[in-house]
Amino acid sequence: MSQAPSRSEPRFFLIMSIVSVAILFLGFAPSFYLKPIIQAPPPLSTLTIAHGIVGTAWMALFIAQAAFISTGRAALHRQMGIMGALLFGLMAMLGFWTAITAGQLGHVPPESGPPLAFMALPLIGMTASLLLVASALWNRSYSDWHKRLMLAALFSVTGPGTGRILIPLGFASWGAQGSLFVTELLLAVAMIYDQVRNKRVHPAYWYAAAILVATHIAVTWAFTSPAWLAFAQALTQSE
Repeated sequence: MSQAPSRSEPRFFLIMSIVSVAILFLGFAPSFYLKPIIQAPPPLSTLTIAHGIVGTAWMALFIAQAAFISTGRAALHRQMGIMGALLFGLMAMLGFWTAITAGQLGHVPPESGPPLAFMALPLIGMTASLLLVASALWNRSYSDWHKRLMLAALFSVTGPGTGRILIPLGFASWGAQGSLFVTELLLAVAMIYDQVRNKRVHPAYWYAAAILVATHIAVTWAFTSPAWLAFAQALTQSE
């Protein structure tokens, strides 16, 4: 027997969306959002500004979409869906470009290891996010799958924010692993909520968990893999 509709679940999705976006805002506040105020080096390039603006627009729309569902405006949510998909596609393209450019220039967060190895985190992470969003769009006619996969996709892009939060806290060397762990922790919270509310964890979350765990394993492997270093070197030289 299916559970009766409740406002509590849409509110949960909205709260988790806000928490995820807050992580990204706090992480990028010194280097992007508050940079004009605190004048933190280095200067932003046109590419990073574009990536930041598009990413911010997508996050704002994501929260708006969750709020539309929470307030019973599902029709408006569906109308804005195409815009969300386009914004995410553009954000992903700029994200890949930014990561490759950073690898070429040797730009990495403090204590993050060699630039070519670190490229694995954004490139593999963004690939996982694309897979989750594509799966969510494929299942847009099934709201139970769609909303969970989209929430997992939002979790999957919090990594860069988490990594930057860890730097001033003195855990810079744990930035990559810590960011992956927090992503998985956010998904675990959603899975626990599902179990408590619906007496089971929805298959969409297990699918997302498999992708996130595979991402964690792949990134960990790539950081010490000669094969990845050769691939990253070829990628940066081809640009």
